[in-house]
Amino acid sequence: MTQADELGYNRSVRSQEFAHNRTLYNRVQKVRSKLIFFYIAPLAVYLPTAIFMGLISYVVAGALDALIVVPIAAYLAWKGCYRYHDFSLMVLIGVLVINQLLLMFLSPYENKLFYDFNIFGKFSIMHLVLLVIVGTVAVINLKINITYHKLEEADGFPQFNERFFDQEMDIKQYGIKDPYQQMIDDRKRTASDSMSDVVLPQSSPDGHIADAKQGTMDEL
Repeated sequence: MTQADELGYNRSVRSQEFAHNRTLYNRVQKVRSKLIFFYIAPLAVYLPTAIFMGLISYVVAGALDALIVVPIAAYLAWKGCYRYHDFSLMVLIGVLVINQLLLMFLSPYENKLFYDFNIFGKFSIMHLVLLVIVGTVAVINLKINITYHKLEEADGFPQFNERFFDQEMDIKQYGIKDPYQQMIDDRKRTASDSMSDVVLPQSSPDGHIADAKQGTMDEL
């Protein structure tokens, strides 16, 4: 295989790799734009419902629980989805699981009202639905983030376009000096620094000669 054939083969392989990575990147962005809806919708329904049920049942603990958990879950979901932060998604799942266990634990100990509303039991069921939806979305989000992190390490990210990639490589190569040229520049810089250290005398020898001649003329 000649050098021209090898270059053509490498360019063909790179083109196929760019096309594959570009398809994956577009898929990641498309899925990510849909995931945010499945984060927001359950949280947006759960929060006002929990507050309303807490107010009508005079059990403010459930409403306070929702007021604390929902903003935390929303922030972690945003950070995991838009910042591609994997640890935030893991914390999100952990927060929802712990809160679910807390509601299930408190449900039997709830103070019964005269109409036996059992607010914590209802909160527990609603929160379980929230956990299933948001937890499933978080797992999908984690898989999407893993794909995104792999694409970050690939050449040409994020455009995956040969023209942009070649331009970036040209810029990088232009910024790298030849070792011989770098040595010459260093020597020029050293010589310039050495010349700047030389202190010139305040008066020249010609000045001394002129002064001597002037003194001789005065004596005559």
